[in-house]
Amino acid sequence: MFDNPISRRGFLGGSAAAMAMAAMAPKITYAASGDTLSIRSPGDISNVDPGFWQNTADLWVMDAVFPRLINFKGGSKWEWELYSAESISQRDATTIDFKLKPGSMWTNGYGELTTEDVKYSFERYLDKDLKAQTADNWALLDRVEIHDKYSGTIHLREPFAPIWWFVLPYATGSIVCKKAVEKAEGKTFSLEPPAMGGAYYIKEHVAGQRIVLERHESFAGPKAQFKTVEILPITDSKAAENAIQAGQLDFTRISLSVVPEFQAKMPTGLNMELKYAPDNVWMGMNQASPRLSDIRVRQAILKAIDVDAILEGAYFGVAERAHGPVSRGLLGYREEAPPPRDVAGAKKLIDAAGASGLTITLDTLADTDFMTAAQIVQANLAEIGINLQIESHEGGSFWGLVETKGKDGLDMQFQRWLAPPDLSWTTQWLLSSQAGIWNWQWFDSKEFDDLHFAAMGETDNNKRAKMLMQLQQMLDDSACYLWITQPPRPMVWQDDVVPAMKPNGDPRLELFRKA
Repeated sequence: MFDNPISRRGFLGGSAAAMAMAAMAPKITYAASGDTLSIRSPGDISNVDPGFWQNTADLWVMDAVFPRLINFKGGSKWEWELYSAESISQRDATTIDFKLKPGSMWTNGYGELTTEDVKYSFERYLDKDLKAQTADNWALLDRVEIHDKYSGTIHLREPFAPIWWFVLPYATGSIVCKKAVEKAEGKTFSLEPPAMGGAYYIKEHVAGQRIVLERHESFAGPKAQFKTVEILPITDSKAAENAIQAGQLDFTRISLSVVPEFQAKMPTGLNMELKYAPDNVWMGMNQASPRLSDIRVRQAILKAIDVDAILEGAYFGVAERAHGPVSRGLLGYREEAPPPRDVAGAKKLIDAAGASGLTITLDTLADTDFMTAAQIVQANLAEIGINLQIESHEGGSFWGLVETKGKDGLDMQFQRWLAPPDLSWTTQWLLSSQAGIWNWQWFDSKEFDDLHFAAMGETDNNKRAKMLMQLQQMLDDSACYLWITQPPRPMVWQDDVVPAMKPNGDPRLELFRKA
């Protein structure tokens, strides 16, 4: 769900080790060479069990090593295609029939992928003893019916529109091997899957240095052109930029700060494309904080913040302002731009609330973009008589703030959340039941909760779009949320590689090919 929930300091140490190894170890090739593809991930894998994944690297590896019925296509439009399924169709609002491609094998001698594995993989989320962190994705599953070795039916308890957008083609749509996982301690795993059945399998993992994937010859889906993929966890964008220009990487995401320079003059031998993800960069305000409980104070803060200045200063004028938590081109996107900055209106609200001289705290990750944005917000709020204290944190301490500061101690936070192309993924974390877990704003609305679940069950896109817009309006009305941007991901690759990327820039590794 998050770009980098692990310690940034730990990642930087790993990055340095990886780059040093690239220079020192001649037996390991980090540039495209023959059958080897070298790519950069923003961090190391944390957990590749689909029920417990945490970050981008987890997603990329799961996508490569596990079968799924369907997967997102490469390109610029969010569409899915058959992957391990030979066919799939929705018979009615709660019934999905599928048939697996025959002959797809598991590693480590666990035999062929069958409907037993599909049933086990999806129904394990219903096991309360497992305590899967992503169990809510399958909350409306009733059962998976087995017809024969390859054919089955997914039965839902209620209609569930997002199943095609953040379940089947996403992390929790991954299929694991029943026989292998049943033997694992606790019937789960973290970094070493007991069996893999995707286009690749994990051959080697050196923590903080590299993940080596090898082509799985017995996969019945798309055959990977590159025999080996080396994934290097490099959190330092500058190191990644240097590495790809030196030919040590074939594919990487770079920082937005370099985009204007690359757009003016692209380095020889490299290509760049801006990919637009549904990920949100936003600021939340805790309405349970004694300092922010008056909605007029929160409304004043929203009016006072100069989002355009943040986009220019922290995102180098490359990112567009968000119109809400739904990005352009997706269901529920709002065409109307947010209102402009209104300092005079903000001052009136502060005076009415008697809040002049108020001191509040903004907690943020110690990332350059967030720190720049925080300083802009600090100057903005000073104009309306609010003293803003900035507290920066490394990854581990930031994500633990809800425990260390508690309900009364948190004021404002910058957040960056990964997201698939469906708003319900984001709104599920803002429900009343998530207060004090992922809902750090303590936003509490039964009307919002009810509409969230109703929208998940609405299969008419026109009706659902209106419901998604209503949900966004409710968040706006709470004055707890400032949606800043869905920043583009600048992806860069070498001339001798033809990448295959989902619309958000995530790689389809098995579809990469040589130029």
